[in-house]
Amino acid sequence: MTAVATEVQAVATVESLLNPIDQLFVLDRQQKSLAAQVKTLKDGIANSYELSEKDAAGKLIPHRGEKYGVKLTIENRIGSVDVEAVIKALGITEAEFNTKFRGDSSAIIKVSPTA
Repeated sequence: MTAVATEVQAVATVESLLNPIDQLFVLDRQQKSLAAQVKTLKDGIANSYELSEKDAAGKLIPHRGEKYGVKLTIENRIGSVDVEAVIKALGITEAEFNTKFRGDSSAIIKVSPTA
């Protein structure tokens, strides 16, 4: 019940703020708190349940809660490339490497709320 009351209060706080910068700050703080809670829950589930099994059709069978489910899998990811070692092995300069092997760069606009 406390979580629901806190959530209602947070929504009311955001809605009472008129400036979008102020709204962003409050929502960002809430998002970080939720992200930490999600990580804690995922870690706990990952350490408490076995990996999801597959049914006869090869589809993953989720572990079920009271209303929802979760699938546990392991993903293998390849490591990063040691660019300096590649440059040295190829006998080229960093500029040549960037010209021949890197894609186009891109720019983003980053908005970071501050107190």
